[in-house]
Amino acid sequence: MAGKKYLFILILVSAAILTHGHDITTEPNSIKNWFNKLHDAKEKITELQFYVQDILSGPNPSNVQVARASSTFTSPTFFGLVAVLDDPVRTGPTPDSEIIGRAQGLFAFASLEETSLHMTFDLVFTSGDYNGSSISIVGHNPYLNQNREMSVVGGTGAFRFARGVVAVNTVSFDSSTGDAFFQYNVTVLHYTTI
Repeated sequence: MAGKKYLFILILVSAAILTHGHDITTEPNSIKNWFNKLHDAKEKITELQFYVQDILSGPNPSNVQVARASSTFTSPTFFGLVAVLDDPVRTGPTPDSEIIGRAQGLFAFASLEETSLHMTFDLVFTSGDYNGSSISIVGHNPYLNQNREMSVVGGTGAFRFARGVVAVNTVSFDSSTGDAFFQYNVTVLHYTTI
């Protein structure tokens, strides 16, 4: 049983970064060493700001419907629509801003009374200081409201055992295409073993 538990933990964290700014390691002993140092680790608050570009139009959308109920399009709130996303995460609110990661996951229109989403996704950093790390986000997103809040429920690499909050606001929305930019202000509490 202990072997299965260790294998499960290894699978979950094998692509993690040991500390902020270091290369990814898949060495089981390195991951074990990180956990062994956890009792000496310090809690750290990191604040991040970036922009998620949601693309519904064109030949390569980053937000794609994968399921719906028979009543979805007669519902005023699109109840039952499910989609997956792989949105670019950028340093600014324009298509020419640098891409520093991807927002990857899924969402569902989950309310009969308001147009809102339940979202479950990861912010996967692909460059910069947090390259290879991720932040897991879950929450209620009444996306027609200008300002929303979701929860940070975990992470990998530099954000192992992360928890926190994400303030989201809509920067731009093109009503003809559905394309949008969202500003994410993330406050995350995590550990450093440095």
